[in-house]
This record gives sequence, C-alpha cells and structure tokens, in this order.
Amino acid sequence: MIKSRFRHDPLDLLRRRLVRETEAALLYGLRFPDRVERIPTVEVARSRFDPAFAARWWAETLGTDRSGFLARDAS
Repeated sequence: MIKSRFRHDPLDLLRRRLVRETEAALLYGLRFPDRVERIPTVEVARSRFDPAFAARWWAETLGTDRSGFLARDAS
C-alpha cells in the first residue's frame, strides 16, 4: 500500500467522508427500497419534466416551499 503524503489534508479527509456517506446511503437504499425517496426519471432526449412538477419535487425533497428559494429562482 502506498502511503499518501496528503493523508491529513482537509480536502482528502472530506473526500473520504463523502465516499463513506454516499456508500452508506446507497447500501441502505438497496437494502430497504421501500424506505427511501423514489427519484423520478425520464428518458434523455425523449421526454422532459414539467417545470411545475420539478419545482414541487425539489421543494418537497429539500423541505422548502414555493415562497422559498424556488420562487426567487423562477423570477
């Protein structure tokens, strides 16, 4: 094993943490698919989400409402 000279670099530690957390979330979703949020999908270049649907989904997912940043972003 090659020892990294950047072993204690804050960005390296952050990257490792992000990988661990992502791995844990994916494994949880695979183990318990009924307990995780379903992410809607469409086929690329064949369909698209209605902007109102996308705004509502993100508002629910992020825990915001239409008067939050989504309303400001639409202007």
